[in-house]
Amino acid sequence: MRLKLTLHFERPFLIPYNYPRPLYGFVINAIKLGDERIAKRLHDNKKDVKFVLSKLYPVGKARRTEKGLLVESRMVELYFGTTERAIVEALISGMTLGKGELHIAGQKLAGFSAEFMKAPKRLSGRRLRTLSPVSVYHNSPPNGFKQWDLSPIGQPNSPFENEPAVWRELVFRNLMAKYLMVYGEPYEGDFGIDVFPGSVRSKMFTIKRDKRTGKLTRVRAWEFEFRMWGDEKLLRVAYDLGLGMRNPHGFGMIGA
Repeated sequence: MRLKLTLHFERPFLIPYNYPRPLYGFVINAIKLGDERIAKRLHDNKKDVKFVLSKLYPVGKARRTEKGLLVESRMVELYFGTTERAIVEALISGMTLGKGELHIAGQKLAGFSAEFMKAPKRLSGRRLRTLSPVSVYHNSPPNGFKQWDLSPIGQPNSPFENEPAVWRELVFRNLMAKYLMVYGEPYEGDFGIDVFPGSVRSKMFTIKRDKRTGKLTRVRAWEFEFRMWGDEKLLRVAYDLGLGMRNPHGFGMIGA
């Protein structure tokens, strides 16, 4: 299921260019206010159904500044997807309780409205687009590389002979793991995804700082238009929980 949230802030709102960490903190804190047990499960249990977030979208005019997009209307839109109604209920309850307390990068929430959105009747073969960049990484790439963020169309300095093929394989594996969590049984069908090369663009993000070493974790993720094919139940999991990894931090939401 998908929720469209219109967020109202006390002052002109700055959408940070580097949004993943403050956005995740905002949403998980709202869920915690609504139901602390659900928030703890989402934050602590990696192998459990979670949620996916879009980017923050300005409502009205926005102008670029050194640190982000400044939205004079004080309103932004955020899309939230999950397969569990209890998570949605906790989020809405927490946001209602947390007016004036919840914030994104120090900018306090003054109010909000929420609207459930209808999902497309059919996803297979339909032209789709990313509502937040897709993050796919490999923990042990060849040739001595450390963790590698994969591109759907490949990169000149890639450690992989066919990076797009590895990207597609990891997207499929990730979707099958989500399918197993949602339905309690393995997915045994096919899956295909084709990315339109001319639509692809990438951006680097910082998502966290290692508590032990103090080093920053940087992520490169990609936005694009695409089509995918497969069983509608699997594709609905992609729609509800996102493509790729790091979905609760604002990566991998798709839209028609």
